[in-house]
Amino acid sequence: MPRVFRALRRRNYRLFFVGQALSLTGMWIQMVAQSWLMYRLTDQAFAVAWVAIAQQGPGLLVGPIAGALADRHSRRSILVLAQAASVVPALVLAGLVVTDLISAVSLFGLSLVAGVARAFEIPTRQAFVPELIDREEIPNAIALNSIVFNVARLVGPALGGVLIATVGEAACFVANAFLLVPVIGLLLAIRISPRTISNAGGSSLVSEVGAAVRYVFTEPILWALLGGLAVASMAGMPYTVLLPSFASRVLGAGPEIFGILTGSVGIGAILSAFVLAAREEAAGLDTWLVGSGLLFAAGLFALSQTTALIPALVALSIVGAGFMFLMAATNTLIQLRVPDELRGRVMSFHTALFLGLFPFGGLAAGALADSVGEAFVMQWGALVVAVGVLGFGSVLLRHRHDWKAPLRDGSSRGRSASG
Repeated sequence: MPRVFRALRRRNYRLFFVGQALSLTGMWIQMVAQSWLMYRLTDQAFAVAWVAIAQQGPGLLVGPIAGALADRHSRRSILVLAQAASVVPALVLAGLVVTDLISAVSLFGLSLVAGVARAFEIPTRQAFVPELIDREEIPNAIALNSIVFNVARLVGPALGGVLIATVGEAACFVANAFLLVPVIGLLLAIRISPRTISNAGGSSLVSEVGAAVRYVFTEPILWALLGGLAVASMAGMPYTVLLPSFASRVLGAGPEIFGILTGSVGIGAILSAFVLAAREEAAGLDTWLVGSGLLFAAGLFALSQTTALIPALVALSIVGAGFMFLMAATNTLIQLRVPDELRGRVMSFHTALFLGLFPFGGLAAGALADSVGEAFVMQWGALVVAVGVLGFGSVLLRHRHDWKAPLRDGSSRGRSASG
């Protein structure tokens, strides 16, 4: 098997990989339908932003609790329950649309329910990966996860758009529910040995989250990684909220061009993920991480300076490549550093700082862009990202010798089955 796909040699990871592809595709189909439906019901872009908050915001509050549960219980069981819970709002949404009983309030509420289920699923899924492979395969597995995420980001919205145009939004919600059924089956087919849980219920969830926070702040590598990701998410990622108005106001384009612009981000991200997957080891990944963060900032600044389609497509490809590598490399380095008994909680911080902060940054960016323009917001976002990457990156590089120290639990796990 080519080295880019070497983690797929593991049977458990193959099952997980296929399930993740189905789950993420369904998620993107439903997210597109939710956003389109809200706009159809309200004719307000601001209302669509609240759907994004319902979809992503719960990760900021619920995520750390979900991570604590993932550290004291079976991660596979939590994933199965989270996927099953995601079926419910999808089917209810489909029923409300078919019966014409859907409203903006009910759409927001059910989007919030789906967002809570996702807040449990994402950090648990990330913490589950090291149980499926050997330690040295973690960087490759995370890169493959990034590839399937970005492929789903291209395929899911396209399928959702076709379904909306041909049979309506209800079909999108049914499609997501339908795709989640085999995901549950694939998770149940994974064969792993029960892992040792050091403190199953010995303290409250809140105190366990607090212990993980204290651990992060005693590890400069971890808080530098999480801090850099938080800045990039809050200041840089809101460009996605500005893309529709950027396409209309700056490029004078319609929804078709907006779709092409979004696709160019995914293409850059996929190419970047393949570069990460081809790497044999994690050595030097911290330097690459800093470079990718600066590349993200440079692409964002270039986008702010263009008024033509082709340069915008190139800039967005650079943006996608830079941010994907930054996010995946951060994930990899955290996974290699954190002990398993804290993995769920620390990965929940990763999720909260990436997905949880972004919608609120998007609200601020959207409001600001209406008064001063998209270019100004993107320029300052690029500057803040560059400063944040250099600041937190300098801490990371200054402590790179700490990578030689063993993890506190001395872990080198390989619980997966080969073949």
